Amino acid sequence: MKKIILSAALLLCGSAFAQKDTSYNKLSIDLGIGASNVMSPNFSQGYEQKLFDPITVRVGARYMFNNIFGAAWVLGYDNISSSKNSLDFQTHNVSSTLQAYASLTNLLNFSEFTDKFGLLIHTGAGLSGMLGKINNAKVHDNVISFVGGVTPQYKLNNNLSINLDLGFNLNLKQQRSFDLVGRTGTPGLANNFGYATVGVSYYGIGKNKSKVHADWTPKEHASKKELEALRTKLSATEAKLVDTDNDGVANFLDIEPNTPAGSLVNAKGQAIVDMDGDGIVDSEDFCPTVKGTAEFKGCPIAFFQEVKAVDNEITGNDLTGDLKNKVAAVTKDVNFDTKSVVVKGSFKKQLDALAKIVNENPALVVVLHGHCDNVGEDILNNKLSEDRAKSVKDYLVSKGVSATKISTKGFGIANPKLSNDTERGRAANRRVEFIVKSK
Repeated sequence: MKKIILSAALLLCGSAFAQKDTSYNKLSIDLGIGASNVMSPNFSQGYEQKLFDPITVRVGARYMFNNIFGAAWVLGYDNISSSKNSLDFQTHNVSSTLQAYASLTNLLNFSEFTDKFGLLIHTGAGLSGMLGKINNAKVHDNVISFVGGVTPQYKLNNNLSINLDLGFNLNLKQQRSFDLVGRTGTPGLANNFGYATVGVSYYGIGKNKSKVHADWTPKEHASKKELEALRTKLSATEAKLVDTDNDGVANFLDIEPNTPAGSLVNAKGQAIVDMDGDGIVDSEDFCPTVKGTAEFKGCPIAFFQEVKAVDNEITGNDLTGDLKNKVAAVTKDVNFDTKSVVVKGSFKKQLDALAKIVNENPALVVVLHGHCDNVGEDILNNKLSEDRAKSVKDYLVSKGVSATKISTKGFGIANPKLSNDTERGRAANRRVEFIVKSK
């Protein structure tokens, strides 16, 4: 059940991460300056235009509904003037159009291989007015314009990009030729011109001006960095939910991740074993091999009645000289794991050396003092500290040292070596100390 609840919680966290605020900037001001040229020559006799007439300007306010589609209101100005071989004229074309925009950056998945280049297409319609003078008299012609174009982009930063806009105008209801002197023969779609501008798009406006603009937002509405972070988070979640031993407890919560198949386990994944059959599992039993009661943490009451004055310590004289130095080198503290009385393999070399010295010097006697950290009941720690001293004694006896030469005593938590407020201190306090004398 805990695994199910944990899985649900992790998935909810993943969902929340995936659905975080992915809003982006939708506004921009687009500006371009360039040149234009009439594509279907429509001039009176004796008149012709410069090739790529300079001074074409486009200014637009654009709003993207999402990161693919948007709309813009665009104001334009085109100067159409005479070439060197033409009779003199100058026509000012002023336009106001409403245009629809589409970002091919997302439609063509540019974001898969670059975050710097983009491509917009646009089309729309509006009104244009051609203004000029003939014989110092003002002349104008109002037309309906259909416009379109393609706009490659290059992103400089989150607030600015540069672009090249290649566009065209198709004019309806155009009554005069582009020089304004004569009349068009067949007013209609044959009257058109193209333009090219180089400009910028400025994104630093609106309430989301600090965010990436829709022009540069991938279809997922999230940055590559955010998506990669989500993938990493989900992979880590999947790894945490692995249950190697199929005991219903995920590995990252499982203290024993390799329990045999079919084992009964507790919430920590520990096999429920009760060697002494007292109804208290070994992981919680302070006396796992002796039948006890829950009241005494799995120990029998007799264990507590055994807390009595220990045997008198063996007395003797302090060591001196070279023998003192040799003994000091092999009587460093022997430390134990929590609740353990087992002598670690890392200390056996030291104890072997001490046993050798004692066996070679019959006058030597050893006093062992056992100690505990402050974890658990005091009365249990008293017994545990005695047992640690006895465990070291048993090891020395197994190496040939006479049991009559070794005295043990347990001090419980009474004499800490370091503060019990840290794990390092507690580890140092779970120890047996040595006193070696000569009789």
